[in-house]
Amino acid sequence: MNLESRMVVSEDIGRQVLTYGERKPVDDFLKAVDQVTLKDITSISQKLLSSPLTMASYGDVLYVPSYESVSNQFRSK
Repeated sequence: MNLESRMVVSEDIGRQVLTYGERKPVDDFLKAVDQVTLKDITSISQKLLSSPLTMASYGDVLYVPSYESVSNQFRSK
């Protein structure tokens, strides 16, 4: 539905040409989404959760918890 706007379609075409070297039909993306399996999601989730946490803060950081305390929340128990 978002692709009904000419400006959004133009931006989408530009992104696809820069990324893929061509404009791909919407059906290609829908097929790719349909091919994602539970195993794919599990694998990427495990990879993300096993990598070191990235943490950033902005503004008044006086009461931001330490990296270690936040990181510990994501470690397996």
